[in-house]
Amino acid sequence: MKTKRNHAFTLIELLVVITIIAILAGLAVPTYTYVQMLANQARGVNNARQIIISMKLFSKDHSSQYPDTVQNPLTGSLAQNANDAFRFMIQEKIVTDERIFGCPAGLNPDGNIGLSPNYGTALMPGENHWAMTAGQTDTAVGNMPIVFENPASPSWPPLWNADMAGKIAPGRTWTGGKIIIGRNDGSAEVVALADTKGMVGPKVMSGGLNLFTQASDGIPQRILQVVYGNVGNPLPPAPNPGPGQPLALGGVPAAPPAPGESAGVLPPSGL
Repeated sequence: MKTKRNHAFTLIELLVVITIIAILAGLAVPTYTYVQMLANQARGVNNARQIIISMKLFSKDHSSQYPDTVQNPLTGSLAQNANDAFRFMIQEKIVTDERIFGCPAGLNPDGNIGLSPNYGTALMPGENHWAMTAGQTDTAVGNMPIVFENPASPSWPPLWNADMAGKIAPGRTWTGGKIIIGRNDGSAEVVALADTKGMVGPKVMSGGLNLFTQASDGIPQRILQVVYGNVGNPLPPAPNPGPGQPLALGGVPAAPPAPGESAGVLPPSGL
């Protein structure tokens, strides 16, 4: 007589299946994380391009000058930091959505820009991810890095903190010691720095130059830093401001308050 066979898995077979599933999951998670990082970098590159396009639109109405070198009629002064310069473009209605000044896995605005004409809640401390090279124009050399991820040191060339890779912190890099740079010709890309850990700058090319120094003809440039909120450690203080001029967070001289806004009160961080 034929006996009925039991088709249940044995303990060994179950362990083998579980082990295979665990191995496949272990392979899938790093792949997903890497693909997600590439997608985030692509969004960051696109934001950098949009910022540069907006700066060029601004320059067409201001004799090729970018917003950091044009006196803001609402404040009566020049931009003291990158937040001020970019906010000027919102006040000029060239930019209507402040979220282009954010970056995935970095500093991001909350989308609330406030009311015309001051747009006083646009790009508050902690809501802008991008630093910029000051004093440039639309006619400056095309390969000049004009917009780039906020550095940990505003030297020329600037330095970033690769030990903070993947974290929301001042001067952080992407995993692998990479940052996003946008140039004056409108291009933007992810570039690898000289190392993957510690305080690190751009790679040195032949002749001892790098992406920053090759575009400045050996002349150090000034960097307009971002204004940080409650994120990580503040940057080293910038040069002392003029008498009576307050310091914003991160040691950056604060811009005079716009008409109708109170001086000496910092708004909450957007993070």
